[in-house]
Amino acid sequence: MYHVVGTAVTVSVLYLISFIFYRAGLYPLASHRRLWNSVLAIAFIVTALAGFFMALQINFKWNIPGIKSILKWHVETGAGMTITGIFHLIWHLSYFRKIFSGTGENQQMSAFRKMSSSDIAINLFVIGFTSMSVQILLMREVMNISGGFELTSGIFLGSWLISSGIGAAAAGRSDLNNIPRINLIFSVSPVVSLALLIMLSRLFLETGETPSFLVSIIFTFLVLVPFCIISGFSFVKLIAAAREVNGFIPGKSFSFETTGGITAGILLSVLTTGLLNTYKLLLTIILLSFAYTLLTFFVNGRKMKILLKAVASVAVAVILLSNPDVIFRQLLLPGITVTGTKDTPYGNITYGEYADEKSVYYNQRLLAYNDDAAEREENIHYALLQNDNPEKVLLISGSLKSHLPEILKYPVKKIFYLERDPELLKSESGKADPGASELVIENRDAFRYLKGSNEKFDAVLLLLPPPSTLSLNRYYTTEFFDNVRNNMTPDGVFMCSPGTWDNYPNKESLNFYSSVYNSLAGVFKYVKPVAGNKLYLVASDSELSVSVCRLTEERKINNIYVCSDFLADDLLENKSAEVLSLLDRDARMNSSLFPIASFHFQSYNLSKDSNEKIPSIILMIIVFALPILTVSRRNLLMYCSASALAGFEIIILLSLQLTAGNMYQFTGLILASLMAGLAAGTGINITFLNPIKLRIKALFLIAYYAAIALGTSLLLSIDSTPAAIIIIITSALLPSFMTGHIFRELTLDDRNGSLSAVTYSADLAGSAFGFILISGVAIPLIGMKASIFLLSGLIFAGILFGTNRNK
Repeated sequence: MYHVVGTAVTVSVLYLISFIFYRAGLYPLASHRRLWNSVLAIAFIVTALAGFFMALQINFKWNIPGIKSILKWHVETGAGMTITGIFHLIWHLSYFRKIFSGTGENQQMSAFRKMSSSDIAINLFVIGFTSMSVQILLMREVMNISGGFELTSGIFLGSWLISSGIGAAAAGRSDLNNIPRINLIFSVSPVVSLALLIMLSRLFLETGETPSFLVSIIFTFLVLVPFCIISGFSFVKLIAAAREVNGFIPGKSFSFETTGGITAGILLSVLTTGLLNTYKLLLTIILLSFAYTLLTFFVNGRKMKILLKAVASVAVAVILLSNPDVIFRQLLLPGITVTGTKDTPYGNITYGEYADEKSVYYNQRLLAYNDDAAEREENIHYALLQNDNPEKVLLISGSLKSHLPEILKYPVKKIFYLERDPELLKSESGKADPGASELVIENRDAFRYLKGSNEKFDAVLLLLPPPSTLSLNRYYTTEFFDNVRNNMTPDGVFMCSPGTWDNYPNKESLNFYSSVYNSLAGVFKYVKPVAGNKLYLVASDSELSVSVCRLTEERKINNIYVCSDFLADDLLENKSAEVLSLLDRDARMNSSLFPIASFHFQSYNLSKDSNEKIPSIILMIIVFALPILTVSRRNLLMYCSASALAGFEIIILLSLQLTAGNMYQFTGLILASLMAGLAAGTGINITFLNPIKLRIKALFLIAYYAAIALGTSLLLSIDSTPAAIIIIITSALLPSFMTGHIFRELTLDDRNGSLSAVTYSADLAGSAFGFILISGVAIPLIGMKASIFLLSGLIFAGILFGTNRNK
């Protein structure tokens, strides 16, 4: 399928946004033209190369791998080139008219508007509050749409910071100093990003479709560009205005902005627990930001201000009392009729209908539907058929309504159901009829539950998704499997499904499944793969059989799909033996501190479209690694310190997941803790630190991260959850304070705002690189402890290459 119309519309909208930025004064016409000349050149090169390869294929009958992908690139970049070429021609006609008429642009730098110290402090606070709020809420949505992988979250945060860095760099060169206009553009820009999110989803994605990794990168970057560029631009201009008009040093301005971010982090960590839905919150924050801008800079007179406040209050009340999220979910899921939606700390639940058939979508993907006989029977019977008399069963996640009738086909006396998402639990519990069996439903994290439980189960069924993220990876580790085994009877059986089995598995999929299989085999005496619609791994300390048709008849289980009507024992046994023969018994086991299965899953995901793998890697390098070449030697330590702090944030979130069982509820608090340290470091003048050389302060960071690395195992072994949470969250204060202090010291002598702009850009670029490096590569590939040591290595590189000219 060629997205010709979608590509044309997207390029047109992006050009319009770029043109508005130029007209608003964010950058001169020359920069606008330079940008789109570059886009035109890239589109021309890609289209020409793709056409060249297609000509070779047609004329010489060459067998060129990936020719269909090349054809797609040829068509879609050709569409982009056509639209860009039209714009190119239009504004060059105007350019030639100006040459003959002798007119041209001559922008004059305007002076900053006089503002009181309290007004500019409030303005900085609002910028920080709005930026952090929009970041958290947009991140939830982008993660829902793109699949929720840690690498995707790294891409989001990296794109956010790179785009903000571009805005900060543009501010250092821009003549636009009109603070009211800057605030007006800032308050409108979230609407543009929100509109892009909806438009790009409708143009390029089908209902419930998970985009490829390359599409996720492009989608995320395009959605964030409008708001983030304006956000970085606005902050740097306010720093310059505060310095010139009010005498604030950049560090003090940074602390005001960061305080706004802290407030947003704490507030949203409460509101996103299920009190308010995402789009309701987002619209409310956008409206309040716009109202603040109008009241502060544009509306004069007491009566007019009262009227505007009344209108804004009514509008906010309408948003809060209505349910705008249903409208947005309908736009994102056009293939169904959305009847309800609810956001939880773990994701989004959307209820819909299609041709009178009800369905449930979780994070944009189909979760439960009617007539799911094959899936629900495989999820239960491959495991329970192994036990002669299963009396006590533990079901971890999955649809209770669908699976309970299958479990009740056995003489089960007590069923335990664990679901971490309280809203899913609420929707499931009312539909379950356990009959004569006792049903225990608990809103608990399975990892923590099994670690502290004294129950002994005859069967444990894990129906969670594959270990696509570091969060889900916990349930496929040796530690979790060991906890499961400790909570099972001697002949108990455990079953999980790490994913689907391909008829022709590639190297990446075999590495992935081998890691999970070996982890199970390292705990249980017997492990049998069953290749059904998914790959099921059945484990026990008693002998197992994949002759499920025979077992179904022996146990007199009446099934629709898992029976001899659809399956054959000899085929199942042959397939199981084939899977075993392909798995690598020497592959590394998956563990909490070394989540290699998550890395293999990401590699497997990338390998599904081999033609996108290399472009994805190249694009990531260009966007997130190459910006280091633009960082001056003076700011290299800032780049490396920010990169280390961003990576440490990822490690803290993972540590919370391993100890508390839920990192999502604490994400706002983690961000607040980090930003509190940054605000203190940039805004407070610690006199005894001033004489200490910058490289000595950096050495302190190296020692701190190394100490954390050495104490990682001890920290994760703390039994008291509240104590572990407090220690982990407060561990972010010291490195964030010192990183903020480095920013303060590097910008202390800034007189006109240009130094703050380049230092802030280095800070953002470094953070972007750190998020990608640690979340997507380091932790899955080398483990948590080595990744923390890597943070020390990053700062050492900053000292080695970037402090010669610093004090």
